[in-house]
Amino acid sequence: MDNATLDRLREEFAKQPGDRQTVENLNARGYSLSDAIADRNPSRIITLCPTPRRRYRRHRPSVCLLSRPEKKRSLVCCEYITLRGTKAALDRVGELIQSLLLPNLPTFIWWKATPNPEQELFRVLSRSASCVIVDSCYFSDPDRELLKMQESIEQEIYIADLNWHRLAAWQELAAAAYDPPERRLSLCELDHITIDYEKGNDSQAMMFLGWFASRLGWKPQSYTFESGDYDIKRIKLIGPNGKEINAELAGIPVADMGEIPGDLVGLRLDSQNPNADCCTILCSETTGCMRMESGGGAQSCRTEQVTPLSDQKAELLMAQQLQRWGRDVLYEESLAVTAEILRLAA
Repeated sequence: MDNATLDRLREEFAKQPGDRQTVENLNARGYSLSDAIADRNPSRIITLCPTPRRRYRRHRPSVCLLSRPEKKRSLVCCEYITLRGTKAALDRVGELIQSLLLPNLPTFIWWKATPNPEQELFRVLSRSASCVIVDSCYFSDPDRELLKMQESIEQEIYIADLNWHRLAAWQELAAAAYDPPERRLSLCELDHITIDYEKGNDSQAMMFLGWFASRLGWKPQSYTFESGDYDIKRIKLIGPNGKEINAELAGIPVADMGEIPGDLVGLRLDSQNPNADCCTILCSETTGCMRMESGGGAQSCRTEQVTPLSDQKAELLMAQQLQRWGRDVLYEESLAVTAEILRLAA
């Protein structure tokens, strides 16, 4: 959603009668979203809730202390602190939030908006955080925001992307396809990779390509984009042996898009060398397999059906992310290559 649309929505909202501007569950905002976190982690959760009412200038904090039994043998306590106000007002609460943090404990910032290193609140919070967590599936301009995330990492800010964890099943099957020694030897013959994803957000596709290229030492050389019914991105890379690799990322229009925008649909790894045993097809559904197999030579390909958890929600992934305190080197190396590709488009 762009700024013009947001401004128009706020104008229309302001015209409504006072009783229609009241959100009954506003005081509970953040509680249900945090249940998955609180069930596993005793914590203090500070929620910033921007309000669309421009005349609403003051911060209105509310505090709630909840405890819930877990497995009937222990008690998990969680404190909720909610701060509400206009976006401009919340931009000034950085010092207040820092005073509310618990000392000597890890601090995670779940930034449920576009990461913006130029924003004062983002800068203040990221400096005091053990980890800044985002979800790139909701980025309105994925390519631009992925570059911002790479810039943050280069500034020694620890970034974690929940959308990265949704690729785990694809990465595991892709790696397992080349475990046999005879197939592993043919990896150097790979020269074509095709990735299909749900049109609308290419974050998963770009990160998968960055991951695969970083593991094989491929260096990006060129980038072209064609819009239309299918959003096509063509990237040329060079392998360590000087071999040219062509990658094609296709945004596929789908009738029934899930809750997570941009999920992978299909993947094909192939070589022009007919004697190389490296052709691999991964797909999440029958239609994905049909498209990947239509290029010919599918009989000699290793085909696997990917069965990732359907629409892995951010709250559940967030609870898992809180168990990881160290930096994810694999993610950072993959994002670095992804950023190299995206900079070629500038």
